[in-house]
Amino acid sequence: MKNIQAWAKHLVRYHDGRFVNEQLFCLYALNMVQRHINNTQGNYFYKDDNWLGAGSGFLPTIEGLRTQIENGDFRFIKKLQYLARGIRGSDSFWRGKQEELESWIDFHIARGHGPPTHFMTLSCAENWWPDLTRIMIELEKEAGNVEQVEALEQGDFKAMSKSVKRFTVYVNDFFMKRSKVFLDTIVKDVMGIEHYWARVEFAPGRGQIHLHLLGIGRDKSYLIDFYNANTEEEKTAVLEKYATKVMNMTADVDINETHKSDTSPESMSPLKHRFCECTTNMNHDAQMLAQECMCHLCNEYCLGCDDKNKPRECKFGYGKETECGKCDTEGKPLQETSVIVCGKRGVEQLLLKRTKSRKVVQHSTSCLQCWRANVDVQLLVYRTHPNKPNMNEIENVIKYVVAYASKKNHTSKAERSAIQDIITW
Repeated sequence: MKNIQAWAKHLVRYHDGRFVNEQLFCLYALNMVQRHINNTQGNYFYKDDNWLGAGSGFLPTIEGLRTQIENGDFRFIKKLQYLARGIRGSDSFWRGKQEELESWIDFHIARGHGPPTHFMTLSCAENWWPDLTRIMIELEKEAGNVEQVEALEQGDFKAMSKSVKRFTVYVNDFFMKRSKVFLDTIVKDVMGIEHYWARVEFAPGRGQIHLHLLGIGRDKSYLIDFYNANTEEEKTAVLEKYATKVMNMTADVDINETHKSDTSPESMSPLKHRFCECTTNMNHDAQMLAQECMCHLCNEYCLGCDDKNKPRECKFGYGKETECGKCDTEGKPLQETSVIVCGKRGVEQLLLKRTKSRKVVQHSTSCLQCWRANVDVQLLVYRTHPNKPNMNEIENVIKYVVAYASKKNHTSKAERSAIQDIITW
């Protein structure tokens, strides 16, 4: 199994990019690797006496399996479901990932670290980051694409978009290395997140790759102060102080909501510059980054579809369109004070004051300036003592995170029923 994986990795990283540029080959190679993994695990399932038992001469037939199921014996189906955990994309695989998250939360609560307190999403600005442009130039040179190299060196946005699609595997590598440095420095040292669970995701239309992170803060004093606060105003003040002073979070930024990114070579977009290069006006840099990255414009993703042809409502709370298909939502309502609200998934969140823009996304200025791309940060709210959290609240958090960081899957009962129908058909 390791040999075929090493073989595939060698080919997709071949120095001139001849294999990675061929999409059909990539699909074929990944399919072969996954098939090899499935066959290897299936062979063990077939031969081991503790599983199927064919090694001892026992091999159940379809008729035999039907008889077992009719007699209420579902051992074979349970073992088959367990085997499917190793098959990426299967229902068992995603349920296993959800169980891993639940185990991670249970472990840290048992060790006295407290419940998860932060939820973050790091997106990729693959068409903008200067260090990624440098890598693309080197790869195009190695591939002998002289015209493409010249276009990249001149700052051609279309050329950069073409290169990052051609060398996706290197974009992903760069993103993961950048994320690791960001998590080990800004997230741990600046934001004080001691423990975290993270998962990468690929989604069309939202960048090549992005990362979801669930974190546990080192300092629990604000959670205790929140628990001991008597009124809702006092509780909100505690969270607001932590969010603004420690996390440097805000939703009160004046941005041009009609702004469109300038992709010309002469563009002064803040995404094209490293944080270390911003030595003049830090507030202006933060404002321009918020305008470039943290302005929510509703589209088909957040509005979904409506068979009744009625105005749709943004699932992130940015309002309702005037007519179905217009995507002209008004944004979040302006507010003079911070409030705690309960979202649709049953998880409470802090909404900081918003007096300047209805479309700006609440964010951490420190994270945004260091990451130089879209980065969502949310504080998770608990009404119970942090050392004795209510499991119903934890369950709501798990469901909330899984909705972002995992995939929808059938329940174990539904999957068992489907396998049973195949066998008994």
